[in-house]
Amino acid sequence: MTAAHSSPHVVEPAGFAAPVVKWVDSAIVAASVAIAVGSLVAMFVSLMAEVIVRYLTNQGMGWPTEMPNILFPWLVMSGIVLAAQRGQHIAVTALNTLLGRKGNRVLLLGQQVLVAATFFYLAWVGLDVIEITGSEEFPVTGISARWAYLALIAGFVGLGITALTTFVHLLVASDPLAVRAHNIEEDV
Repeated sequence: MTAAHSSPHVVEPAGFAAPVVKWVDSAIVAASVAIAVGSLVAMFVSLMAEVIVRYLTNQGMGWPTEMPNILFPWLVMSGIVLAAQRGQHIAVTALNTLLGRKGNRVLLLGQQVLVAATFFYLAWVGLDVIEITGSEEFPVTGISARWAYLALIAGFVGLGITALTTFVHLLVASDPLAVRAHNIEEDV
């Protein structure tokens, strides 16, 4: 999986920004994949253990039923960030057909500024949510509910950073529509 898809129309950032943007995109993709896979594996193993123990003893362990409440938000947010990195979100492109390259570049740069500002703001507001939910605990594990809500903040920050790296890609791309364009062939 690559953070920014290769295309003949996309020019990689040059100078100091190139390795930094590439490293940040790669780190976000790696973290998103690790969180998604880790969440899925942990939920599967814990729920499978619960099924086996319940089958053998007619009693449940209790804690595995809380794992999806804690880990599912991490799975969802990591998938959302990964989709943003790969250009796989639904997009409305009606205006793009009417604008030329310069117009599309301006539109997409403005969009990334708006996306970054929105998600960094949501992450900031999310800190208040964590403060409120900090006293709530899951009854069996005693894990604070803030861990589940922390997934939202981490996802919002990941989306905000993705918007910033996309902004850099858009500045140097010869075809702004090719930046983070999803290529179905790469999924096979």
